[in-house]
Amino acid sequence: MAATAQEIITAAYNKSAKNRPGTIATETTELLAIVGRALQGLFAFAARVNPIYFADFFDVAFAGAGWVRPTKAEAIFRIEKTPYAYADEVVVVPFDDRKAEPSLPALYELGGTFRSAGNTLDPVSGTLRFWFSRIPDRPATLAATIDAALPVQFEELLINEVAIYLALKDGRQDEVAQLRVMRDAWADLFAGHLEHATVNLRGRFGQVRRFTTHSLVPLKSLLA
Repeated sequence: MAATAQEIITAAYNKSAKNRPGTIATETTELLAIVGRALQGLFAFAARVNPIYFADFFDVAFAGAGWVRPTKAEAIFRIEKTPYAYADEVVVVPFDDRKAEPSLPALYELGGTFRSAGNTLDPVSGTLRFWFSRIPDRPATLAATIDAALPVQFEELLINEVAIYLALKDGRQDEVAQLRVMRDAWADLFAGHLEHATVNLRGRFGQVRRFTTHSLVPLKSLLA
């Protein structure tokens, strides 16, 4: 069973004898927010390595200029016409090259809205299904459990993230360095799990790379 936010915080206190519960940071607001932020960081981390691991879909109706990006979407990796049919994938093209895929239904994104690219096959109304790596459900109270999709064995990552925050706020730089070593070891285990979580995948076509590895934001910078 998933841990509560309070259990994550209590375990973080136990990382150092110098932690003073309720003194360094308030639990009901500050540390609760840190747990939620750390959880969001782990889901963003996962989206880089295995976008379908924390994935979901949502049907979006046309509204005004187009289809508004789902609020729970961390990284969108597929759009389809509904009802589902494989041939009904809708591709996304650059806003400044809207004729990039004239033989396929296409959209371009601008300001959080996906708009028709203006070609003959492009959708102009109706409902589209968005598939995406999602943003986690953040605990609203200390008694609330964290998002159950996070495997229990990796809750240690959240514990270390909160412990790092406490050490940083208390000016214990020596402990920060030690905690980051432990956190990074768990992050490597998490990344490995994401890479090999499901290895018996079969398909009719070659595998599609879901995310480029070239990035301005290093993977571990998404953590504390």
